[in-house]
Amino acid sequence: MEKKLLLPTPALSNKPMSRKMKKRLVILCGIVALLCTFIYMKNVYEMHLMKVYEIRDPRVENEQSLLMTAEKYNLNKVALVTVVPSAYRELSKDFDRSIPEGLIFDNHGNYIEYKVTDKSCNAGLFGFIPALAKNGNYKMTAKTTLNTEMGRLRDLSGGQLPGTYLNPDADYYILISWAAFTGRLNKDHVKAWENLARDNTKAKIQIIEVNMDAQDWWPQQSKDSVLKMYAMK
Repeated sequence: MEKKLLLPTPALSNKPMSRKMKKRLVILCGIVALLCTFIYMKNVYEMHLMKVYEIRDPRVENEQSLLMTAEKYNLNKVALVTVVPSAYRELSKDFDRSIPEGLIFDNHGNYIEYKVTDKSCNAGLFGFIPALAKNGNYKMTAKTTLNTEMGRLRDLSGGQLPGTYLNPDADYYILISWAAFTGRLNKDHVKAWENLARDNTKAKIQIIEVNMDAQDWWPQQSKDSVLKMYAMK
């Protein structure tokens, strides 16, 4: 005969719940309800923002798709570059893992820190770019150099940038991170910063717009890594 292990059945208590326990249960249920409502509203708000700003899941881009995006948001096509896949994470780190973001350099290639504190956001560029002056005195750090960053960049098809890419007459160089999947941020931020640099009469500024999408010319592993990094689902 087959033997079965019989577990003891816990006895059900007929003891009525105390008023204190009922009160705690009501409070707990209320907290859970509020938390669920907050999460729902947060998700709705984030979905609304993504729709308004045309933000979408990232995908693999190529020269043609990037030029189409640039045309849509009226970006300067001459300023567009891509990133060597092996240097993507280092460059992303220099951009504080933010898109869009800016890195500013003087005409000697020194890095200029525009943020007041480590917690400051990219909004500071809206005031810093038009205030840049040829003989201005700015905070410089050893975070990176222009030569370091330029060595990580390629043209839209993955080719080496020409030695004449940098304008030798520029007083400042600003690298701006951008991506096709960030939608209207390319218009509200990247294009706005581009215009501020163009309209600055106190200094000559060269804008370099660094695309942070996964590129068609990359190896598959690098594509998958970046797509996973920015996936929104």
